Amino acid sequence: MATVGLTDVRKTFGRTEVIHGIDLEIADGEFIVIVGPSGCGKSTLLRMVAGLETVSAGEVRIGERRVNEVEPMDRDIAMVFQNYALYPHMSVFDNMAYGLRIAGRPKAEIAERVRAAARMLQLEEYLDRRPRQLSGGQRQRVAMGRAIVRKPAVFLFDEPLSNLDAKLRVQMRLEIKALQRELGVTALYVTHDQVEAMTLADRMVVMNEGRAEQVGAPLEVYARPATMFVAGFIGSPPMNFLAPADLNGAAAPALLAALPPGTAAIGIRPEHLELVPADRAVLSGSARYTEALGAETLIHLARPEGQTLTMRIAGSPEGIAPDAPLHLAAAPATIRAFDREGRAIVPT
Repeated sequence: MATVGLTDVRKTFGRTEVIHGIDLEIADGEFIVIVGPSGCGKSTLLRMVAGLETVSAGEVRIGERRVNEVEPMDRDIAMVFQNYALYPHMSVFDNMAYGLRIAGRPKAEIAERVRAAARMLQLEEYLDRRPRQLSGGQRQRVAMGRAIVRKPAVFLFDEPLSNLDAKLRVQMRLEIKALQRELGVTALYVTHDQVEAMTLADRMVVMNEGRAEQVGAPLEVYARPATMFVAGFIGSPPMNFLAPADLNGAAAPALLAALPPGTAAIGIRPEHLELVPADRAVLSGSARYTEALGAETLIHLARPEGQTLTMRIAGSPEGIAPDAPLHLAAAPATIRAFDREGRAIVPT
């Protein structure tokens, strides 16, 4: 186990800078998730920690050691990729044991480590099978087992669940988190899936165009996004954004008066909107369509300005007909204010 430190880490390809000075300190045993849209630089950042990409500027440390010039095999890390990269002609046992054999470990030690990892991952009955005889989830377990047997200081995961179906992703997500806690190993996990980020992370790094927009605990980032990008990316469905001038209900003047100076946009989560009588409304709209999801329902509303708002309510709606006029409000404490640059304004 080890700490990981990034100090002003940058990456350039030719004259183009793609990672713009990342600073991050990861505690021993911490699970960090790097999340963001495609092309934001999250995998490039992970590959620099792994040593698969050179660091153009700044410093990467694993434990107390600077590793910028250290070869990947000497960094005491193990990486699990999106594609399982298993040897098709080898058994599960041999796939998991391969790295230890290359390292010259004794046969008895190899067998002990592989069987211990197999028990942990529920692969004991599959050790003699070839990868083609396994399901996608089992293959991913073998890839994880191959990493576990090495007993690395740091685990690196690069979108490991992307090739799995939705149900299996949920199962494997739970297993990865339980496994990391059991082993107590430091982990960096890259994903574009914000649900994975929210459920796995001790802390998450939200990246946008090569920059870390916000670093924090998942619920902290969700409740207090630092920028409009973070507010719109984290959360499904995303936050509703409005200009202050769009507030036009009977109670809108009081809410406008309470907004911080410099507010150029406001954000309201779908679950914070509620149906109210007209005299309490700060917004109005008409029901465009609904999505009944069982335990909850999403109501999409059309606004006179041409905007669409999304509202989340528990259970199934009653008495909301298509195009029915609706009056909405939100508790002032749940409304987020942003300035002209899209940065959150923290109330004083």
